[in-house]
Amino acid sequence: MENIGILKEILVQIFGFVIVFLVMKKFAWKGLLGAIDSRRHKIEAEFKGIEDHKASLAKLEKDYRARLENIEQEGRVKIQEAANVGIALARDIQDKARLDAQKTIDRAQAEIMQDVAKAKITMRSELVELSSLIAEKIIREKLDVKEHEKMVDQFVKDLQKI
Repeated sequence: MENIGILKEILVQIFGFVIVFLVMKKFAWKGLLGAIDSRRHKIEAEFKGIEDHKASLAKLEKDYRARLENIEQEGRVKIQEAANVGIALARDIQDKARLDAQKTIDRAQAEIMQDVAKAKITMRSELVELSSLIAEKIIREKLDVKEHEKMVDQFVKDLQKI
């Protein structure tokens, strides 16, 4: 008898389950399946979006790597250009320094020549003064005209040699 009670209980539960299943199938099954399908489509769309985004990121990364490589090459070119400009500037500075040095040397030589010319003029004037003093002394000692003319001629010849 106890088995009959358990069997009745099992049958009632099966019958309840079938009723609930039929009611659910009639009213809620389409809604549940529709919600599940829409959720599945939404998830698939999100996965597709993620894949598309991943592909675009990969492309973007490739573009950035190419740009970086170009930037590195451009940097090397710019550095080389700057080095060339620096070398050209150094040459210009050296050339200008050489020209300035040559101008300074030329000016110094011109000044030396002027100083030498001034020294010669000063020397000549001192020589003339000295000669005048010597001549005066000799004239005082010897007032002979012949001797005086001879000395003046000799002095003029000596001056011409100088």
